Amino acid sequence: MDVRAHMSMVFHLDKCIGCHTCSVACKNLWTDRKGAEYMWWNNVETRPGTGYPTGWEDQDHYKGGWKQGWTGIELRLQS
Repeated sequence: MDVRAHMSMVFHLDKCIGCHTCSVACKNLWTDRKGAEYMWWNNVETRPGTGYPTGWEDQDHYKGGWKQGWTGIELRLQS
């Protein structure tokens, strides 16, 4: 299988009940090829804490996020 893309899903964790239905749906959708039945690459964070990667929301360090501009909010594009 030639993989050329990465997929991700983002969910509102305040509504998560830990049933892993998202994992089952993702696996049913993406592992329909012969030999892919035993692939497991979905990681669901259900434990309390900061999760991974830690510090990903540190906008002072990464200089990302949004800023208020003249035409409304704009994506901050700095490196």
